[in-house]
Amino acid sequence: MTNTKKVIQLDEVKDQRSEYKGLQSLQKSVGGLSTITDEKLAIIASKMSEIDRANHTVGRSQTQTTNQLMSLTMMTDSPYRMMRQCLSQIEKKRSALEESYFKMKKKAISIKEWYAKGDEMSVLKAQEAEARAFRQKDYIDGALKEIATFQCAYDEIRESHNIPEKWDERDAEIAEIDHHIKQAFRQAHRDVVQTGSITGGNMEYLEQYGIHIQTATKIIRDYAASEEAMIAEGKMPTVQHLYAFLDRMALEFNDSHKLVMKRIGIKDLIKEDFLYLENKNG
Repeated sequence: MTNTKKVIQLDEVKDQRSEYKGLQSLQKSVGGLSTITDEKLAIIASKMSEIDRANHTVGRSQTQTTNQLMSLTMMTDSPYRMMRQCLSQIEKKRSALEESYFKMKKKAISIKEWYAKGDEMSVLKAQEAEARAFRQKDYIDGALKEIATFQCAYDEIRESHNIPEKWDERDAEIAEIDHHIKQAFRQAHRDVVQTGSITGGNMEYLEQYGIHIQTATKIIRDYAASEEAMIAEGKMPTVQHLYAFLDRMALEFNDSHKLVMKRIGIKDLIKEDFLYLENKNG
């Protein structure tokens, strides 16, 4: 191939690259449309810049509000569990980003090769891949924003609960009793409010942590009655009343699980030889 022919071929490739204009190119390729005229298409195309701008606000599965007030508090108010949820979400997003990164790197090589070939089909494949890569940017941006949100939430939760930077599995295990007592009472309270009695599953949950079912039923009914009395007086209880109740239950029944351990025959609930532990003296 002569130098002149090479230049002509390169110019053709450049023309083909610049020819891709999104909606206009689509209309050209499919021919005349029955409803969307050139004038209507021009209106649609003129509004796409705002759609592209607004799309920068999406590209992630949940809003910051949903992630922090729903995903992190789902079935728990344990700070360690919420931090672990942050770690889980960050790791999931990071794995997805790594996968996207290598896919894009491989696709970039393919695009280069397709353009180098220069034939019409190869250039078309390259253009299609470039268009998809452009759309992918907002989702990559969204994943990074979610990672940043969970990182901030992790730091804020840790600092708010005075958890050391080098917390480890022992710390998380010690906090589990507090979590499960609160959660068992939370779910049992919902049962009592909804049906007047504790469901079988939550009865079992309470007993697993050494809490007698009838004792729990009496305590929860008394608590619910006190809240109803407040409402009757026109004083609406807030969720802080519930949190205070759960905190009291965690303190009152903190050692109840030891009765279950004795019944089972377990001497040590936490087996430190099989935990990831930090050297906190260093």
